[in-house]
Amino acid sequence: MLELSPFLDAIAQADAPLEGKANGWQRKAVLAEFGNACAFCCGPLDLSSPKSWTATTLVPAQLGGPTSVVDNWVPACRPCAASKGLRDIVCWKEWQASATPDRVALLLERRRSALLYAENHFTPLSRHSKRERLLANLSARFDKPRFRVYAWSGEVDGERVGLVGWSTRSGDALALSEALLALRMRDGGEVLAEGQVTLLRLPADGFLGAVWALIEAHGLVVELDVPSGGPLDVGDWRECWRHRVQDPVSNHKRVPMTGGPALPHAPRVLSTNPDSVRRLAQLQAAKRADRLEEAELRYREAMARKAKYLERVRRGLEAPMPLDEYRAWADEVRALGVTWARMVTQSRQDLNRPPAHTDAPYSGRSMTRT
Repeated sequence: MLELSPFLDAIAQADAPLEGKANGWQRKAVLAEFGNACAFCCGPLDLSSPKSWTATTLVPAQLGGPTSVVDNWVPACRPCAASKGLRDIVCWKEWQASATPDRVALLLERRRSALLYAENHFTPLSRHSKRERLLANLSARFDKPRFRVYAWSGEVDGERVGLVGWSTRSGDALALSEALLALRMRDGGEVLAEGQVTLLRLPADGFLGAVWALIEAHGLVVELDVPSGGPLDVGDWRECWRHRVQDPVSNHKRVPMTGGPALPHAPRVLSTNPDSVRRLAQLQAAKRADRLEEAELRYREAMARKAKYLERVRRGLEAPMPLDEYRAWADEVRALGVTWARMVTQSRQDLNRPPAHTDAPYSGRSMTRT
């Protein structure tokens, strides 16, 4: 039987408050940026009284907000700081409803800039993905409220077990409720404990998929410090959920912030988007046409050199080469012709074959390029 107390205790211990304080230069920097005014209500701050204002984070350290990044700090009057509390600013709907759209957009963009240098999980992209696509993947996560969950997988009494849990201080209540619903309905999770700490058991074969769904929902998934974790499947790139990075470059290179060698990328998966399928088919057709044109050119140039040689020999302008050497040369020319002919046949077959990743009918086109 699975003993829950080690996991519940580990969540309670890992969920201790992490909120830090802005240092002197960070406080001066944010005051200068916001003109000695509250970033939320825009009211002037009484700098003569340190207790009348504070520097607060847009994304709390408890949710992985970067306390060392000045963009994550803003000046706030005490009432605004108390109203915001330790929640992600994107969850503060009351302020967003009362503030001007420009002010909301300014602070949300500042939050996005800060999150680029927060603790972030790797992306499910292949090594061929460009940096712009990685940033787009991270940006899609940043649009959602950030929350903190804990996960563990290992063996208990010879049985593979996967657990996910969180506490009431783990972030936005709505985001956590949606996560709970998805884990139960989509991933087949079984609720083992509810209250101050929520703990679910997931099917062993669905654990990694569920963890990555939480990551894409902007969850910060932290591995629980509980013994008997068991061996990892080093061949599965999804096992890198345990690692995080603090800048986009390291994320792109798959270098964890704890150091060590780069971690494996996700395998390359071709898009099933109709536009992507069409562009891929066009690119492949253009490459086939280039290779076919190059093969034809090599064959015709070889035939022209051979014909020129035979004509010069016939006119007595050049001595005949040894018979064995001539036969070897003729075989090379013939091989170029065979290669070209095979490529022509293959191209005609490809034209009549529907493209991959789509059920749409495919109409053949001429290999002649315009």
